[in-house]
Amino acid sequence: MRGLLSTGMGRLDDVLGGGIREGLNVALIGSFDEDNLLLMHQMACNILRSGHRVLLAEFRQAPNVLKEWLSHYGIKYENYIENGRLKILDGFTNLYSSQPVRGEGIIPNPRDLGITVGIIRDELASGNYEVLVIDDLTILYALQSDKDAYTRVVIRFINSIKELGGQVFAGINSEVTEKEDLAKLLLPFEYVIEVANGQIKPLRSYYSPRVPAGRIPYRKTEKGLEDLRESYYSLQDLKNSLHLDEKGNLWMGSERVQIIGEEGEASLVEFAYHYLGPEEGKKFLYLWGRYEFRGMGRAYKNMYDSLRTALEDLASSTEVSGGGKLERVELEDDLIVLRGRNLFPRMRGFKYPAHINYAGEIAQLLEEYTGEKWEGDETRCQAMGHSYCEFVFRKKVPRPKAANRWFDR
Repeated sequence: MRGLLSTGMGRLDDVLGGGIREGLNVALIGSFDEDNLLLMHQMACNILRSGHRVLLAEFRQAPNVLKEWLSHYGIKYENYIENGRLKILDGFTNLYSSQPVRGEGIIPNPRDLGITVGIIRDELASGNYEVLVIDDLTILYALQSDKDAYTRVVIRFINSIKELGGQVFAGINSEVTEKEDLAKLLLPFEYVIEVANGQIKPLRSYYSPRVPAGRIPYRKTEKGLEDLRESYYSLQDLKNSLHLDEKGNLWMGSERVQIIGEEGEASLVEFAYHYLGPEEGKKFLYLWGRYEFRGMGRAYKNMYDSLRTALEDLASSTEVSGGGKLERVELEDDLIVLRGRNLFPRMRGFKYPAHINYAGEIAQLLEEYTGEKWEGDETRCQAMGHSYCEFVFRKKVPRPKAANRWFDR
C-alpha cells in the first residue's frame, strides 16, 4: 500500500484523512489571486523535502519569474534543480514568442497538445519523476478554440500519468473555466481542494476526514499560506496579521474584525441582566458563550492528544487576544476548575457574574472534545469583588431510567 504525502499544513492533512495518498491526483482550484498555485508550490516543496522527484510544467510565467515570485514566500527550488530532483519544463516562452525559441527544457509549441503531453510524458518516464506539477491548466484552456477537445485531451493525459506510476498536482482558475468544463477537468482528480477568499476547502478527498470537513482560514505571509489558527502563538504574530484596507475594513488574516472596547462589552453584559433579569440574563450570556464556541472542541481534539494540552492552548489564546489570564486549578475525569484574572471586560462593583460566557464557551469545548455532557458555572467573579474569577465544570451524569412499574398497576 502506498504511503501518504503531507501537504505541510497539519490541519489540512487531518481534513484529508492524514494527507494525500501517493499516486493519486490533486487539483487545486482558485481565483486570480493565485493562492491556490502558491499552496500547490508549497506542497511541491514539501514533497521534494521528503525525497521525491518532481517534474514541473510551467505555462503561467517564465521559470525565472516563477522562482523569483516563490522566493518572496520562502519557497526556493534552486537546490533541488541543482541536485536533479526537480526539473522545470518551460511551456510559457513559446506560447507568446514571435519566433520559436529552442533550448533545454523549453517546450517548442505548447499549444499543440499532442506534442506537449508527449514531451511531458517522455520527461516524466526518462527522468524517473514521481510527481508532475502543472502550473496551470487554465492557461492552455483559455487559448484553445475547441474547449471540448482540450478537456478530453487533458482527462486522457492526467489518467495516463497514473498509468505510468506518477501522480499529478494541477492548478486551475475556476473564474476562467466554464462551469461544465471545470466539472470535466476535475474528473481524473481524486483530491479537489479549493483555495479562495482566504479559506481552504477540500471538496473531494480519497480518505474519510479525521475532522469534520470544513473551511480552513489562512493568511498569506512570507512563509506562504499558513493556517490562521496555528499562526497566533504570540501577541506579535497577532499584530502582524492585522491590516486596514482602503474601504475601512480591518482584517485579521482573512477574517474581518472590529476593535471592541471594554465599555462596549460591559454594556452588553449589563444590558442582558437589566433587561432579562438575573436568572435569564445569566442563562443568555452562558448560552451565547456556548454558541460562539461551536466547533472549537472538535478542532482542539484534532490538534491535541490530551485535554490538558488543549486547555493550556486555550489559556494562551485567551491571553494573546487580550482576554485575560486563565489557569488550571483542578483537572479530574468529572470535575475541572479554572481560575481567571483580569478577564475581559474588567468590571467593578457588579452584582452578577460578568464572565459567565467564558463558562459557556469552555463547557461547549469540553463536550465536543470528550463527547460527554458538561455544565459550567462562574462561581466567583472579580467584577463582584472577589480576588479572581473561578469556573467550575462538572460532567453531567445521565439520570437512570425510571423503573417500569406497569406490573404494579
